[in-house]
Amino acid sequence: MDDVAGAPFIDPESDYPCCWFCPALRLPRTAFLVADRPSRDWPFDAADGFRYTTDTRTPVCVHPGRVGLDSERTARTYVDPPLPDFDRDDADAPGGPRRWWRPRRPGPRAVPGRR
Repeated sequence: MDDVAGAPFIDPESDYPCCWFCPALRLPRTAFLVADRPSRDWPFDAADGFRYTTDTRTPVCVHPGRVGLDSERTARTYVDPPLPDFDRDDADAPGGPRRWWRPRRPGPRAVPGRR
């Protein structure tokens, strides 16, 4: 049986500062994509150590500077949802206004007749 997979893009013995799980160390250049940075768009799969695109499950390298390539994919910028508005009046909310602190408890009382 002939091995048609091809040699890895980067020789593991070279001086490239690649991550030990980079697809460039195990796959030929045509078998992986290069992205500008890690992202939720190409999550890490701990089973084999690659990041994959979510649509086609193609391995992705996320450090283009380390392998000497230009990035082909750009990660989306994710924006966190807005925080709830704590300044609004909660009097209309069920249960009345919220108290975000513990009520002050009285301290130990002096025993009458003792000094």
